[in-house]
Order: sequence, then structure tokens, then C-alpha cells
Amino acid sequence: MPRNLRGALAAGAIALAVAIPAAGWAQAPSLREGGGKLYFSTTAPTYKTSWEHYQALKAKAHGGIKKTFAQLPDWTGLWEGDRRLKGWGYAFDLDENPDGPPSAPLNAEYMAKFKKKMEDYKKGVEWDNLSYCLPAGFPRWLTEPRPREFIVRPEQVWLSTEQQSEIRRIYTDGRSHVPDDEAYPLWEGDSVGFWDGDTLVVHTNNLKDGQYQRQQPDYTDQVTTVEELRRTGPDRIEDRITVYDPGSLTRPWTTVHSYHRVTNPPTLRVNMWSCSENNNVVKTADGTSTFVLPGEPGYKDPKALAKAPQP
Repeated sequence: MPRNLRGALAAGAIALAVAIPAAGWAQAPSLREGGGKLYFSTTAPTYKTSWEHYQALKAKAHGGIKKTFAQLPDWTGLWEGDRRLKGWGYAFDLDENPDGPPSAPLNAEYMAKFKKKMEDYKKGVEWDNLSYCLPAGFPRWLTEPRPREFIVRPEQVWLSTEQQSEIRRIYTDGRSHVPDDEAYPLWEGDSVGFWDGDTLVVHTNNLKDGQYQRQQPDYTDQVTTVEELRRTGPDRIEDRITVYDPGSLTRPWTTVHSYHRVTNPPTLRVNMWSCSENNNVVKTADGTSTFVLPGEPGYKDPKALAKAPQP
């Protein structure tokens, strides 16, 4: 194993899963499992703010539907996101040119920041906060690999991924967002939603700044989103997201993410694991990553971490 892995995403499971994609994850002519036409258009009406957008969708749905268990759509099973590999990361927009610039309408400051990121990457300098075993956060959450479960209840919907056990909670019980004087930036933000038929409409705010993915643009802590999620076939769920970020974008940005059902192997489950117990990635002085190998100073033995400290 080389000492230096360009822009290692994280140690252990995260590093192996993302820095070295598994078979079947590499870019293929068909980006979406099963092919076929998308239910959602990749363009959507946009508004001055995401809250105005959300309220317009709610008015169109006559305030939305409060569903009972019997009325809820069936999103059971394991799901995995369709992805387009770009370099050592995944594109936030599956429909953008894999060899071209990102489709995000970046302002001048964030376009320059993105170009600098790519120049550093070509020099072998890249760092990802996942190497500290931190969450991906939202909206980057949408692009990460690993199995997912969508747990639907009348009062809330849980969108969970195995990676870092990240869970998004969408409250559909009629509550509003956390009051401004109590709000602060969160990895997954604060999400409220309603049902328009079998489409879940979600508004998310109170997010941390971050990046859409490795070798993708950055977003600011002003980012907010509107999503429309729907099961569009026996084995597909789609999520049309419109990103509003006045700090980095010149206008709202709409993309469609899709998920395919995972049935092989039939025994597959979502497992809980800790990145920290197998994390031997450190940040170097030049801002990139290196692995601490067994026998070197600072190496953490995964087996020893499970043991209680000795007196």
C-alpha cells in the first residue's frame, strides 16, 4: 500500500469504499440503474428564496396531506444511490459532462475557489474532512455511497445511510423550523415537509458549509434546499433537489438524484460501524493525507481500541 494516497477520503471502511471504488461503482454509460426516463424533470421553477419555493409547492398541494400509516407509500427495503464517478469523487449532478466543469452556477469567488481546488488536486494535494471521521453532512449526503433505508411514518420520515450512521429527520407533523434565536448550523440541517400525494416535499435550512463532494464545488452556511422525493417505480426512488445558496451560486441549482433497490445479496443489512476505530489517516503539512502504518509512531491498533484502558 502506498504511503500517500491522493486525497484519502477517510481511514478504513470509508477510505476503501470511496478512494478505491468497488466493482460496479465505476462510471458506466447508463448512469441510473435500470435506465428509463426520469419521473422528475431536471429543471424546476425557481424562486427568490427556498422558503418561497417550498410555500408555493405547499399551496399547490392545498396545504399537503397528513397521512395515516395505511396511506403512506411503501419505501421499505435497501436502496443505493446512482452515481457518476468524477476523478476520485462523485458528481452532485449525474447529468453534467463528466469531462467538463461542474454544472453548478457558481459566482466568481466560488468558481475561483473551485479552480484552485482542482489545481491543488492535480498536484496531489487534497484533504477531506471525512478523514477526521466527521459526517458528510447535507447536501453532500446525497452523493455518498453505502446502503440506505427510508423509514416512513405519519409524523416524520427518516432518511438513513450506513456511512457514519447519518440520519436525516424530516418532520411531517405540521411543525415549522426551529426559531431563528434557537437555530445553529447542523450537519444535516433542520428539515420539515409535507405530502403532496405520494411525493414528499422537504425544506432544509440551518446547514454547515461544506463541499458537494471531492473535486466538486463548495457551498456556504447560507445554503438551503427544497426536495421532492417519490418512489417512481418498483425499484427506483427519485429526489429532485433545488439548492439555494446566495453565498456561492448566482441562481438556484436543480438536479435529480435517484436510488435503486438493492436485492443482492438478499441478506444485506445496514450495519453500524465506527470510522474512528480504524482511522490511521493524518493531515500532512502540505494539506494532503497520509496513512500511519503499523509499527510507526501514532499508529492506532483497531483491536486495542475496543479494550478498556489499563490502570
